[in-house]
Amino acid sequence: MRTWHPGQDEPEESSRSVGIVDHTLDDASLESRLPLDDGRYALRSTCSAGSFDLLPPELMTEVLLALDLPSLAAFRQANSRAMGLVDSLHQYATVRRHCPNVLRAILSIRADSYDCKTLHSTLRTSQCASCERTAPYLYLISCKRVCYFCFTSDPAYLPATAAEATRLRKIKKGRLLLLPSVLSLPGRYTGFPRPSRRRLRLFDRVAMLKVVRESSGMAVEDMKPPCVDRTTRELRRYMAIVAAPYLDGLGRSADWGFYCMGCADDTGIERHFRNHFTKDGLAEHMARFGKVTLNGRKTLVIHAMDPDTN
Repeated sequence: MRTWHPGQDEPEESSRSVGIVDHTLDDASLESRLPLDDGRYALRSTCSAGSFDLLPPELMTEVLLALDLPSLAAFRQANSRAMGLVDSLHQYATVRRHCPNVLRAILSIRADSYDCKTLHSTLRTSQCASCERTAPYLYLISCKRVCYFCFTSDPAYLPATAAEATRLRKIKKGRLLLLPSVLSLPGRYTGFPRPSRRRLRLFDRVAMLKVVRESSGMAVEDMKPPCVDRTTRELRRYMAIVAAPYLDGLGRSADWGFYCMGCADDTGIERHFRNHFTKDGLAEHMARFGKVTLNGRKTLVIHAMDPDTN
């Protein structure tokens, strides 16, 4: 989880991190696995994009924005002209500037079920796709914002393996390959010390079970995973998760959010130490529960108000 974003003021009652290494994709050495170039070769391009250059600029933009991220990255590598075209896309440039690790993660696990426009739109949101909490993570198989509680416990965010899909015997192989999926990275996930040593093809469970229901009439309650789910210690739940900031409407700035220091030792629903806030959300939280009392070294004491008295 990213703990600091230069240039942002940090409210004194907050922290950028909960002090726990979750071993998501943020901890998978993405920068060394997939270093991003600085685009300097596109500045004085004398190359051509072939017949693609015959399209009007507006149509070029729409075509490029409709490509999935791995395909867009592959096109960008064609030559300096292609690099310049991709780098000129507002959505791509914003993602690359404010959250390069998100881009690295998508390319590293080959998440190819959505385009750059969808990614940019998701980054401009702050609410979890499955609940009302502020969500500091992206679930990269289907490009959804998720909070810690949902990605570690909601059956929808437990990716399915090919073997699991095969056991259902309701999905033909050809259709299975069309489902949103990623190819995991080897490495350590969760606090479990034993690493995952091979790459796994992981499918979006919601999309998979939708196909199963359409072909067999299975009920919605069959969303329950047919395998053992270790929730917070389930490796697959972390293999497609990356921290992501909240972009403003114009993409000029990114807010990495805050954790409340006054809730650092709390596990209640409203004051859980994992609850994440935007700057405005943190102000509302403080207005409800009171300012955090700190000593001279900014060490947490308590919220000024007891929530039971509000």
